[in-house]
Amino acid sequence: MSRHNGVISKEEEALYDRQIRLWGMEAQSRLRNSSILFVGVKAVTLEACKNLVLGGIGRLFIYDPQPIARLDLETQYYFSESHVGQAKDKVLAEKLAVLNPLVDIRVASSLDDIDGVDLVVSIGRQQTKDEWRQRGIKSILADAFGLFGYIFVDCLDAHEYIEESRVRDAKTGELEVVRESKVATYKSFEESVKAKVPGGSATRLARKYSPLVLVCQALATMGDEAAVGQFVKNALEQRELPQGYVEDELLERVQASWDTEFVPSAAVVGATLAQEALKIITLKDMPANNWFTYDGLVSEGITCIL
Repeated sequence: MSRHNGVISKEEEALYDRQIRLWGMEAQSRLRNSSILFVGVKAVTLEACKNLVLGGIGRLFIYDPQPIARLDLETQYYFSESHVGQAKDKVLAEKLAVLNPLVDIRVASSLDDIDGVDLVVSIGRQQTKDEWRQRGIKSILADAFGLFGYIFVDCLDAHEYIEESRVRDAKTGELEVVRESKVATYKSFEESVKAKVPGGSATRLARKYSPLVLVCQALATMGDEAAVGQFVKNALEQRELPQGYVEDELLERVQASWDTEFVPSAAVVGATLAQEALKIITLKDMPANNWFTYDGLVSEGITCIL
């Protein structure tokens, strides 16, 4: 049953009571009346979808007709031996529906048969780059592989959001919540890949612009670990950065991890992905602008603008 329109019911209000107290009825109402499409099913997809379904997204579309393989059972915990050979999107939709019957979860028949989607999340090799921007739809590209992962957010040319801060009243001395409307501008994927990095020493730049983001840009662009090394080399030259900015050891580790999945890393990236999707939908706080990378070797996540 579709619950994509109307006001929040008493049943929903009771179920989502804790988060309504956190971000308010207005944000919960936006979440309930929105829809998200996930393209590609991997371990990171399961983590993100689980959080969004439990949070009360209105409608969730999933698209990945590829059959479940036995290898998927090692990292995608909703799948079992009996699911081998079945479509990934169909099985995942059935499993997620058990978590929250109030959410409308559907299998997308194609990427053209989507009506009124507010956000598209493309996972792994299923990524569609700037196609959604051309259609006026906000999007996220993401993946998690081995100990690494990344998220790229494109909220188009103007994303309005609400920022809250606590200010002490001069007369009463009490803290008051001040809500301020703001607008953020986002780059397309193509613009981001070509964006220049401000000048400065390599050491200082590395703290702000993780070398890992250049490698992840290469993977997202090429979709082929064999071509990543040359892409990174060209990117460093284009941005006038020293070749040593991306160490060979990091590049080799990422290349070796490509096409592998590690559940703990997928959990971190998936949770972060769900968080950014919630920000986009509820308009509460600014979503990451525009890259987030996770390095499990040092348990560090970095957000930077490129």
